[in-house]
Amino acid sequence: MEVMVRRIAGRSRKFLWMLLVIPILLGGIGWSLPVGKEPSIIRAEATISLGNYQNEDFNQAKKVVTLLSHAPFYQENLAHLVEENGVPSQLTVSAVNEQMVKLVYSDSSAQQAANTVNEIAQAFLAIDQQKFADKKRIIDDSIAATEQEQVSEDAKVDQKRFLYELETAQLGLKHATLLREARPSDLVVESQNLSSRDRAVLGVLIGVCIAFLIIVLPEVVRKA
Repeated sequence: MEVMVRRIAGRSRKFLWMLLVIPILLGGIGWSLPVGKEPSIIRAEATISLGNYQNEDFNQAKKVVTLLSHAPFYQENLAHLVEENGVPSQLTVSAVNEQMVKLVYSDSSAQQAANTVNEIAQAFLAIDQQKFADKKRIIDDSIAATEQEQVSEDAKVDQKRFLYELETAQLGLKHATLLREARPSDLVVESQNLSSRDRAVLGVLIGVCIAFLIIVLPEVVRKA
């Protein structure tokens, strides 16, 4: 063992330049290498709880996913986000459950990612609110008309039953709400690239390992 240690020490002195040059060289390469200099990708999420007013296109998660994944919605409501295929390429829409939908938008800017996904969510909520208001108005008008309608004694039971059904439907009405709004401070980094400094440090460490192996490995092999 002492002989091998002396030999390694001797090789270290002999190849001292290697211990210095290789780490410095790889550190410089790591610093200047263009690979990994791409900006990080930030993922912004928004979650919508769907409404309940007997409109399948807006009250069922699968239907809403389809709506928000196709071009017509963006062409009519968010024309500035329309891309070649008609849909924002960095957007993903998925159903959390039957009454919940999640929007995910990726961008190199946290602020831009949050703004875009929130804008899409708000565009959907605005349409949903109008659909909800239309349905509520129909039921309110039906209740008012039924209450004012003069019927015979024999028909009063049916009138009350119908009125009860309308009032029950009215109580069950619910518009969509934004459960979770994307905020730049809460966003998820989808892919984090190494900085120039990190790559340089990594290059130096790899260089030290390579130089060490070049010096030590021949002695280990010789002993074996």
